Amino acid sequence: MRQSIAHTLTGTAARITLAVMIAVVLGFGPDAALAKRGGRDDNRTEFYGIVQERPEQGLHDTWVIGGRTFTTDSRTEFDQSEGRLEVGSCAKVHIRSGRVHEIDSEPMSDCR
Repeated sequence: MRQSIAHTLTGTAARITLAVMIAVVLGFGPDAALAKRGGRDDNRTEFYGIVQERPEQGLHDTWVIGGRTFTTDSRTEFDQSEGRLEVGSCAKVHIRSGRVHEIDSEPMSDCR
């Protein structure tokens, strides 16, 4: 009888350990908790605005979006899936650690 109780306790401990491991893999671990508290996202901001000026050729150089000036470089990403990034269009600027990480086209409703 003692072996049976010990075996049951061991099985329960194994199930608990497995459940904890699955929770961590699914994103309920320390990184998820940090993101909710703003731990790793403190250096990220987003800004929506109408494109008022853009580089004459290509995408890299000076942009004026919503009255703010942004400078892009070769590491800046661009997403034009909601339309072309042109003067008069709506854009979202992703800033990470003080640099323009990405500029996305957005529906006009996001800029109203």
